[in-house]
Amino acid sequence: MLNWSTMTEAQILLFALVLLRMIAYVVSSAVFGSPLVNTPVKILLSLVLSMVIFPVVKVGNVDYSLISNEIIGLAVRELIVGLALGFLTRLFFFVVSMTGDLVSMSIGLSAAQLYNPMMGSQGGVIEQFYSAMATLVFLAINGHHMLISAIAQSYELVPVSSLALNFGPFAEIAVFGQVAFVMAIKMCAPVLVAILIANLAMGILGRAVPQINVLVTSMPVTIMLGMAVVFICLPLLIMEMNGVVEITASKLFDVMKHL
Repeated sequence: MLNWSTMTEAQILLFALVLLRMIAYVVSSAVFGSPLVNTPVKILLSLVLSMVIFPVVKVGNVDYSLISNEIIGLAVRELIVGLALGFLTRLFFFVVSMTGDLVSMSIGLSAAQLYNPMMGSQGGVIEQFYSAMATLVFLAINGHHMLISAIAQSYELVPVSSLALNFGPFAEIAVFGQVAFVMAIKMCAPVLVAILIANLAMGILGRAVPQINVLVTSMPVTIMLGMAVVFICLPLLIMEMNGVVEITASKLFDVMKHL
């Protein structure tokens, strides 16, 4: 049983390193790192999780008779690990955000921009809707438990150590960007196909009946059709979101195993 009141200098140093990784992870991760979560809450959550995990943290090659530059190196290492893992947890929301952007552009709502608190940037109204749905799905399948489990296991798979990191696995993130684009296309494919068919039909109608102003008529038709397909395909979208969560979780743990 750890006695917090009689911690040695080595234990204090180790706890500080654990806390650094935890803060970097919480601030950069999905859900916990949202701008909607106040900074004091993030710090308190990081502190509580660090205190819970610290007694069972696996320690690697750490020299406790450290000079200042080695301490800085250890701190930077923990910050990099925490930020990298936190970024990986956001990949699911990046895919959903990309899907919403593609749908917004296809139905002509890309000009309607709102602040998306989940991504911390401007986004279309469809992206806002998809982000809200993604958050609900993420919480419904206990995604927040996965976030805590991931950072807890990171101390076992990537122990606190003075050894250099292997940055090779981070190259896979760039490859995952291609996979993310493909998944986003799959998720918005029904809307894209419906809008394509509608545009073809309006083009044929415009040629058959020149008196109809297709440019004016097509806008409300496209928006109504797009919104109808979005709501009709919601069950399929939620199923795809579950699959994307599984893929991103697998990618997260693969990167941790090879760091």
